[in-house]
Amino acid sequence: MGNVLVKLDEAATMRAFEALGWPKKDHIREYAEGLRLFQAMGVGQMSNKQFFDAFRATTHSNVTDRQITDAANAMLLYIPEEKKRMLLQLREKGHRVFLLSNTIDLHWQYCKNNLFPMDQYGVDDYFEKTFLSQEMHMKKPDDEIFQQVVKDAAMDPGATLFIDDLEVNCEAAERNGIHTFQNKNFDDWMQLF
Repeated sequence: MGNVLVKLDEAATMRAFEALGWPKKDHIREYAEGLRLFQAMGVGQMSNKQFFDAFRATTHSNVTDRQITDAANAMLLYIPEEKKRMLLQLREKGHRVFLLSNTIDLHWQYCKNNLFPMDQYGVDDYFEKTFLSQEMHMKKPDDEIFQQVVKDAAMDPGATLFIDDLEVNCEAAERNGIHTFQNKNFDDWMQLF
């Protein structure tokens, strides 16, 4: 989803978290405690409430759930309409379209409610099914998540194209017999269709 469909500005979230009391870091990977919290949320091991409480504990502050949510979602900029229209066209042409994303509930709810809607369309119109790390309790690039998606969607890996911005995720998909395209620049994948 991120950097394939949703334009991201991860630094915006780090700046917003800093304003709420986290130490100044350029990326979540540089803050071990924050990374631990996000990773736990990403595989469904921590609820939003637990995240909010842990955030307040790490900052020794009384920031609200809404402030934390807004800071977490600051990185989620937009989905271009042409990308949403492309997903609709692919489905209209008979292609099976799925979403597989490492995401947290805060991000998913924001994207589902604010970024995906277009005209009368929403998430269920773009994708046959969504596969979310937080719900599956596994994440890319682990082989198990690809194997589970193939099984649950009854898809032929050899007739499937997986698009991701990260090379490590593409390598994992390829290990599982799935064709891949690494989306190095935000709009690269649009040239495939």
